[in-house]
Amino acid sequence: MSCKGCPPFRDSEMGIFFPDCFQRVSGYCAKKNPGSVQNLHILAHRVMPKFYDGIELDYLHRLAPNKYITAAWVLSHVRPAGFRFGGLYTFRVVDDTMYTPTIMGDVHPTTLAANLNILYYPFQSLRMEATMQKVNMETPVESQYTVEWTRPCDTWTANFYNVRNENGQCTLSVMRSITAHWALGGEVLLEWNQSKNLMTDAAFAARYSHYQYSLAASFSRQGMDISYWQRIHPQIQMANLLAWNRTTRKTIATICYQWNFRNSAVHGMFDSDASVGFMWTKYLTNLPLEMGFSVVMNLPTDRFAFGMRFVLDPSGLRRGV
Repeated sequence: MSCKGCPPFRDSEMGIFFPDCFQRVSGYCAKKNPGSVQNLHILAHRVMPKFYDGIELDYLHRLAPNKYITAAWVLSHVRPAGFRFGGLYTFRVVDDTMYTPTIMGDVHPTTLAANLNILYYPFQSLRMEATMQKVNMETPVESQYTVEWTRPCDTWTANFYNVRNENGQCTLSVMRSITAHWALGGEVLLEWNQSKNLMTDAAFAARYSHYQYSLAASFSRQGMDISYWQRIHPQIQMANLLAWNRTTRKTIATICYQWNFRNSAVHGMFDSDASVGFMWTKYLTNLPLEMGFSVVMNLPTDRFAFGMRFVLDPSGLRRGV
């Protein structure tokens, strides 16, 4: 079969021609990528304060563009206390592109509790990630594996949690942009246990977003989550979250805000359980130090938690501008 009869031919002087026979031509999508179902409420969650517990001292030093060493000391009632050291290493980096897996990890020298994370992009649109945690010598390794394929208009994700022959959990999800503002998605949950019973569940997600605001919702048989995020000022963001659990018949509503300054940021929240929280972080201009503290209080019980965190970075990556 010849394509010379298909006007205009490639050698046409018009400069416009049909592609060759059986030639694959990539499509074009004017809509933005919607992200994954797991990150459906990420804009609202970024505004929420990240509360510290006790005292945390972190040290980060860059040896090379692809080599970091880290150390941390924690004194806490909730998190494992003690000293940890680790690092981050990428075998080959050219500009900002990682051509080999990035390995991140840390270990507790006394209990030998360890965390390991491996991130790899074999292709520009394919992300493969493995996260493993060993609490102590007696307990098995907790693991999570992720495979994510990103296209111009949709994202396909598979997550595997503690997959073993006896038990495990797997989620398969897809999120797709329908228009420039609307995105729809779904997720399927597969869970099995020692009795070899396979339990399934499904969830549906939707989001309507603009540059200044975003409304997202997810529904399943287990409950419902709704979030609303808005940028009311170039330096101020606000978010509302509503969560309902079908099993406990409990509903929690949260209002939170974030106020950015030149070298600092303030986060605050208030929820329907009468809990009030506040977090303040600051990047010092003259020292390579980030410092922050947080307070959370429950008004009916008069109980509160206070925490502080200091991050020392001689490389200057966290230095205020």
